[in-house]
Amino acid sequence: MNPQQYQQASADGQEQLQQFHSFIESLHDPIYRLAHRLLQDRELAVQEVERTFVEVFRRHAEEGFASMTGSMRTVAYRVLIHRYKMAKASGKRRLNKVKLGPRTILEAVDALPDEAKLIVSLKYECQLSYEEIGEILEMSPERVKKGVWCSRERLSKWMEEPRSPLSLGVVMH
Repeated sequence: MNPQQYQQASADGQEQLQQFHSFIESLHDPIYRLAHRLLQDRELAVQEVERTFVEVFRRHAEEGFASMTGSMRTVAYRVLIHRYKMAKASGKRRLNKVKLGPRTILEAVDALPDEAKLIVSLKYECQLSYEEIGEILEMSPERVKKGVWCSRERLSKWMEEPRSPLSLGVVMH
């Protein structure tokens, strides 16, 4: 390889790395918010976000898709959700005990089943459309709409009832 080819390849690599870096900066906050919502632990969320972006970068290098496309955003969400499910299945995720203090909407959302919590978090915290959520969770937009509606109904009922930790199926430890 002559020096001009090397400089060109190096410049292309730097440009791709810069594009990927700006992509990560634009997506860091929504991914972190979702990780924190799912894991309920700041340190664990930061670790999972870092691992997620390492995996996205690895896939980016292997598959070579453009860094600013929606596909990378979808990959980032899917990797994070997959890592969450794997950690939960292996028992590595630390669960916080339910507090007996004043109830909040966040506690109610945390008490929803996993799929409903994911849908609500992606819809309202990450502000994704039904189609984007459907693509990420591999379900139809109609099923996502139904999941949002059912979750909102559950949350409404919870807000109307006396605040019982068992009202949404939360088990006290």
